[in-house]
Amino acid sequence: MNLFRKNEKTLVKSLIYGLIGGFYFSILFISRTEEIDSGEGWRTFNELSIFEYILKVLQVSIIISIGTFIVVLLYPYFKKK
Repeated sequence: MNLFRKNEKTLVKSLIYGLIGGFYFSILFISRTEEIDSGEGWRTFNELSIFEYILKVLQVSIIISIGTFIVVLLYPYFKKK
């Protein structure tokens, strides 16, 4: 628990910067169209609605933010060893 109090500012910053970085990454690399392969050589393209696309972007952004938080949380622990 002391680790959280000691690094509270840094952890909150990592969550915020991770979320912002996740938004940038998601907007750049997540496509709004999905390719569905039928297995017989046919391909169907499905375009996500704007609501589905926003949810997908938020999902990836939150995952990146949590990952950044975990890395910043564990960094001092492994640095001491």
